[in-house]
Amino acid sequence: MPLLKINGTTHQLDVEDEMPLLWVLRDELGMTGTKFGCGIGQCGACTVHVNGEAVRSCSLPVFSVQGKEIITIEGLGENHPVQKAWIEEQVPQCGYCISGR
Repeated sequence: MPLLKINGTTHQLDVEDEMPLLWVLRDELGMTGTKFGCGIGQCGACTVHVNGEAVRSCSLPVFSVQGKEIITIEGLGENHPVQKAWIEEQVPQCGYCISGR
């Protein structure tokens, strides 16, 4: 049973170790801010921060993030500078999944 620290809260979960972190977040914890896009770690819609590094959660087995700090979009909280900038610039999405052209 994986023990995860997500957005500052510890969660003990009854899931398979190989379950992708994306589905743990969305289906087990109801954190729907992290999105499903391509399912192969290419588009970036599923990006979260693990120990401060941006990673693709759709292809990341939950066992690999035990004991690490996971931050989702929900973990930014209100009035975070990034959120303020998005509102001011009328950004439709965060941009992790925008191609690098």
